[in-house]
Amino acid sequence: MNITNSPIIPLPIFLLPNGMSRLRIVEPRYLKMVRIAYEQQGFVIKKVNNQTQVSDPIWGSWVQIINFHQGKDGILELDVQCQSLVTITSIEEDADNLQFGNIVEQKHWSQELKQIKRQTLSKPLYDLINKDALLAELYPYNAKPSENWVVARWLELLPVNLHVKETFIKQDFEQARQFVESIILQE
Repeated sequence: MNITNSPIIPLPIFLLPNGMSRLRIVEPRYLKMVRIAYEQQGFVIKKVNNQTQVSDPIWGSWVQIINFHQGKDGILELDVQCQSLVTITSIEEDADNLQFGNIVEQKHWSQELKQIKRQTLSKPLYDLINKDALLAELYPYNAKPSENWVVARWLELLPVNLHVKETFIKQDFEQARQFVESIILQE
C-alpha cells in the first residue's frame, strides 16, 4: 500500500493492526480532515509524545473509521480500527495546519496468525475487556483470537510509556510476548 496525500492526525495513541480506539473530534478544523479521511477510506494516527514532538523515525497507524456518533456532550466520536502500520515518507501542512503525507505500509508481527499456545494472557485480557464499558463496546466479540492479537492488545492497553511501546514496532513477537507476560503474570 502506497498512498499519497493521506490525512495525518498527531495523537499520543499507540495502535497496532486490528487495534481499536475511540477518538473525540474537538477541534473544528479536524472535521475537514474527518471528511477527507472518510472519502479516502482512512487516515494515519501519528504518535507524538506529551511535548507534542514527533517521534523518530516517523511511523503511524493507518486506521479506518468503523463507526461515528455524537457523544452525550455533543462531541463527534469516531471508532477507528488500525489496518496496518505505515512509514510516513513526507509531511506537508495546509492552510488550516492540518497534516497530509505520503505513506508506505510496513509489515508487523501483529498481522501474522499465531495459534494460542497458552491461555495465560488471553483470559486476563477478556476479563479486562468485559469490565470496561468502552473496551466491551470496541471489542464485542468473544471469539478466540490469535496469540499475537492478544499480545498486541495488551501492548496497547498497558499503562506503559509510549516510547517503551514504540520499541515493539521493531522487536519481534517473542520479545513482545515476554514483555507483556513479565507485567501481567507478576501480579
